[in-house]
Amino acid sequence: MPVEDPLERDVTLSNWMEPPYNRRAFQRVRELAPTALISRSGGNAAPLARHPVTLDHVRFTAADGSETTWAESLNNTWCDAVCVVHRDRIVDERYLNGMDERQPHLLMSVSKSLCGALLGIAVERGQLAIDDLVCAVAPEFTGTSLDGATVRHVIDMTAGTDFDEDYSAYETADPRSSVPLIEYERHAGYRPLGAVAPIGTLGHFRTYGNAYPHGSWFQYRSPLTNIAARLLEVVNDLRYPDIVSRDLWGPLGQEFDADIMLDPLGHPVVEGGVSCTLRDLARFGLAYLNDGRANGRQVIPKSWIDDTRFGDDSALSAFAASPGADPDSRGWSMYRNAFWVMERGQVFSGLGIFGQYCWVHRPSATVIARFSTFPSAVPADVSAEVMRGFDAVAESLG
Repeated sequence: MPVEDPLERDVTLSNWMEPPYNRRAFQRVRELAPTALISRSGGNAAPLARHPVTLDHVRFTAADGSETTWAESLNNTWCDAVCVVHRDRIVDERYLNGMDERQPHLLMSVSKSLCGALLGIAVERGQLAIDDLVCAVAPEFTGTSLDGATVRHVIDMTAGTDFDEDYSAYETADPRSSVPLIEYERHAGYRPLGAVAPIGTLGHFRTYGNAYPHGSWFQYRSPLTNIAARLLEVVNDLRYPDIVSRDLWGPLGQEFDADIMLDPLGHPVVEGGVSCTLRDLARFGLAYLNDGRANGRQVIPKSWIDDTRFGDDSALSAFAASPGADPDSRGWSMYRNAFWVMERGQVFSGLGIFGQYCWVHRPSATVIARFSTFPSAVPADVSAEVMRGFDAVAESLG
């Protein structure tokens, strides 16, 4: 008779992002919150060749300063699954913490990178321009903090919107408090709404003021990505999950359907609510490695991939001027098109709290997709160990 895992029984919307409950919950989001389907649209999945390489003994520095190995680090850093693809071939794929190849896992803010790709597709089609005013594309945002902001300001998070995304609130704030991040997460559906009237992610955004002139500097604020997605809905006259399916998930030749959380009003939680399988995340990363080509076709414009990799002087200066840069980002180049660029033109990644990665290393032609359930949102020492591991693996593969 199977033994019941108490975590299966005790996970709720009140505790699912906390350890140890997140270790189960990030694989079962659709059981905790309403979701919408992101269909792969049928057809055969794009094949991924295999060429196994033993990486277990690749060495690098652990969080505590000691020497560790790839295998040891995966076991010690709450890894749920990892896939290493080198020159378009899977060299290492493994599942931990009860995961398997068919199991979706929450991407958290790697979800933003999908939105960035879709924006590039829309720009290429002429549906909108990157320098268009947000309120000209979607007049519903007139009178908000986005008056005078461009699409570029939104996707690169240089708009002047006043929102404090301080993850220390996870450790110190009463879930019922009015701390901006906690309040946003209630309206997004990450936490119980309680007795508060639902206004959804977009309604909550309309309550924000403006803190500084648009374009002054980079400041990470997840709600801005929901605005970028709303612009895509307006110019496509289509719901966001269907845009992902039509323009990205189907063309990439994904193996499995994905899904996305919905807020209490039914709006997609674009900034962090997508769940997908490991290899499908790797396929997305491969498109960025291969100049936007995937499954025998140009899926994401090469010009957009180049712009993501290299940015421009304004992106570099906005990132350098950021007053609240994440400690993990020190020494990095910029935030561009919903990707973090570590080394301009060469190394960049989609990143999500609690340890989600879609990491692209152009010099070695390597992509690493990783799912995790860290015990806290952004443990700087653990995150740094993970990134050192990625670098060491890429170097070993050449």
